[in-house]
Amino acid sequence: MGRRNQERRAAKKRRDNRGHGAPHAGYEGSFGDGASLRFTAELAVVGGARAAAARDEPEVDRLAARLAALAADGVPVTSIAAETVARVLRALWGGGWQPVEVARQVRRRRREPHVALLVSALAAADCWADAAGAAMPAVWSEQLDELGVPADRSGGADWLGVALRASGALEDGLRLVMETLGEVVDLGRIEALIPRPAEWRDAALVGRGGHPDDPVLAKVRALLAKAESTQFAAEAEALAAKAQELMARHSIEDAVARSRAPRGERPEIRRVAVDDPYAEAKSVLLGVVAKANDARCVWYDRYAMMAVVGFAKDLEAIEVLFTSLLVQASRAMLAKGSVTDGSGRSRTRSFRQSFLLAYANRIGQRLEMAAWQARQQASEDLHLDLTPVLASRDAEVNEAMNGAFPHVHYGHGPSASNEAGWRAGRIAAELATLGPEQAMVSAG
Repeated sequence: MGRRNQERRAAKKRRDNRGHGAPHAGYEGSFGDGASLRFTAELAVVGGARAAAARDEPEVDRLAARLAALAADGVPVTSIAAETVARVLRALWGGGWQPVEVARQVRRRRREPHVALLVSALAAADCWADAAGAAMPAVWSEQLDELGVPADRSGGADWLGVALRASGALEDGLRLVMETLGEVVDLGRIEALIPRPAEWRDAALVGRGGHPDDPVLAKVRALLAKAESTQFAAEAEALAAKAQELMARHSIEDAVARSRAPRGERPEIRRVAVDDPYAEAKSVLLGVVAKANDARCVWYDRYAMMAVVGFAKDLEAIEVLFTSLLVQASRAMLAKGSVTDGSGRSRTRSFRQSFLLAYANRIGQRLEMAAWQARQQASEDLHLDLTPVLASRDAEVNEAMNGAFPHVHYGHGPSASNEAGWRAGRIAAELATLGPEQAMVSAG
């Protein structure tokens, strides 16, 4: 028998042994004492998470069965799995992640039961052990409220046992744990935008830093909501014009006041989720809105998020305008329905990506023109040369961008390949109401 055949047969034998529950080096061992079995269970949970991340379903099933067998032998598998989940979550908080961001990553790739398991974990006190008893800041508790985490966040170590008993078979529940962990165990470090649990005791300022209660912005949001919902173009145009007027005056006056009496405000970073489908194409729209406001942005391709660097009020305006334009773009795009070529083959995906890219391209041009017009009008009304004010703001934003992302990679974005989609997107952009674009660009 040749050497290559021998190697193949040996590999097959190892696979067969694994399939029949024989010990597997790295996960299972052959020890019988309690400490070793506990370690075996820990390795199986982590190994199952790795297998789930790789979509190796047979291996996940095998390890779930192995853990269920260990539980039948008296090993505290659920508490071991709960400790592993808490340990991973504590590492994520230390690595800059926030609860809503972690939940979104799970939701993007899995189903609601996985998100529900994560929500149960967030109510366990062990997930917040790094805080050493310090009070949870509002910026964190608001996110937990948004996710539906119970108000009592001092849950005991048996939270997972309770969740698994409610879900049915232990083996199915353990598979759910490993699949959920698989989506977050390898999330890399990102910029910490709010105080991490270990910093809560020393954090003097724990708010987001934005101005969500700004009365002018609240009026603009209401106007844009009406502009998006109305079926009458004249009404939408009037609502958008009013929003432009409010935000333009408010933003320019704020920038001028800050230049005359510095308030110590610095540019901030905010991460904006950009959801599938066509997340990368949608990110181009967010990019042109940010650029129009002299903000800077970095795209996290793996996580489908955009980090936007700018002043707090401008970041609020960017999110408002991006959301409004995306609603309008999606509505116009979906109205086109499915698209096929002359041979009847589907071209819907390429059409829609090209549509969104063309839409963003044209919106960017419109915003650049609005920038020039808004600044000219503001200079005349205020009898002031805005150039030094805007140049100073631009320098501060650049400094913040370079400090937060010193090694950012500049690459090419998605490309358009469907001419019909590109034309349709340009037309939709011409018809879009820009909302408070003058406020955004004039304050930039």
